[in-house]
Amino acid sequence: MLEGITSRVREEFSFIRGNLLTLIISWLFIYFVFSIVSPFEALYIEGLGAPPIIIGFIGSVGAAMLSLARIPGAYIADKYGRKQIIVTMTFSIAFSYLLYIFAPDWRFVLMGMVVSNLSLIYQPALQAIHADSIPPAKRGMGFAASNVIPNIPTIFAPAVAGFLVETQGLIPGMRIVYTIVFFCCIAAALIRLFFLKETIHKPQKIKLGEMKNAFKESSSAIREAWKSMSPSLRFLTAAFLISAFEEPLFRWFTQLYVTNVIKIGDFNWGLVNAVSIAVTIILGFPMGKVVDKIARKKAVILSYFIFIPANILFIVSTNFTQVLLVFIMYGVGFCLIMPAYQALQADMIPREKRGRIMGTIGTLNVLATIPASIIAGFLYSLSPVLPFVFTIFTGITVSLVVFFAVKEPRTREI
Repeated sequence: MLEGITSRVREEFSFIRGNLLTLIISWLFIYFVFSIVSPFEALYIEGLGAPPIIIGFIGSVGAAMLSLARIPGAYIADKYGRKQIIVTMTFSIAFSYLLYIFAPDWRFVLMGMVVSNLSLIYQPALQAIHADSIPPAKRGMGFAASNVIPNIPTIFAPAVAGFLVETQGLIPGMRIVYTIVFFCCIAAALIRLFFLKETIHKPQKIKLGEMKNAFKESSSAIREAWKSMSPSLRFLTAAFLISAFEEPLFRWFTQLYVTNVIKIGDFNWGLVNAVSIAVTIILGFPMGKVVDKIARKKAVILSYFIFIPANILFIVSTNFTQVLLVFIMYGVGFCLIMPAYQALQADMIPREKRGRIMGTIGTLNVLATIPASIIAGFLYSLSPVLPFVFTIFTGITVSLVVFFAVKEPRTREI
């Protein structure tokens, strides 16, 4: 019986090999980095002297740099190939964290964020090589595996960060955290350097002299990519542009609200994040299977039936138990929406256009976060609860757009 179960598991996950396996292993380090930093990043910046409006400004500058980088990034992904830009910029991100480690004030963090986000020029290439590496029939499971497996070690990351901050103090503890981040990023870059394989046939070598034309050509490519999208893909993109507006609210201001308003404590806040990650790991594969069995669209809508009540509960939360329940709900919703959205997007985009169209969508998503971050900072300054009230209305809007305007393709792209 055990042998039969083992055989079925091997068959189910036999598609995880080559580039997909390499990406997942590198993401073990990258996801750990995000999870150990994210619960206390805004608090660290606040501790270095930045008020909420400046934290929002930093988020907006970071988003602007990322959108600037993604424009030629989409162009590079399809013309110059995926691997060389991914490897080079992963190393660049690693070294950007030295500015975080030694920052005497928030301005150095801002400089580090500028370097890090400009280095994310490789994101369209990474998205394209990821989609290239998953068989069409396994996209739900493939994207679920990419979300779940790298998250396994991250269960411990927020608690580790919470322990360091609580025992060492906010600033010294976070300097230790960012040192861990630096070495994790170096490890990810080395894995990609030695094991990632190019998926573009005969990619051209990157020539810096040609890059001055990249923005001009990429801007035209973005317009062409938008025109080449099906109506359903345009509506799906528009829906997630609205959703992307929410990201800065949760990245920068949830941790401030939880620690400064609800006051649950650093270690408990780290524990909340750890439990949320554990939920995504436990439910990730079953939800990925659900996405492959039912319509992707239904899975996206169902996720908002979880997110919207969770946002309402978060606003009225007053203690650790309530916040923990909210983040368990967020984890469940995330397990549904990520593989569903990624699979639906890949189903709609032909392989030969995947780099540019995914790059276009990603760039538009980042552009949406530029005003969102500073608006969130302004709203939080007026009243800490206002940014989270706003997310209730954006969630309702996204679910309605997907329900009425998005149609799944009858034939999925390979």
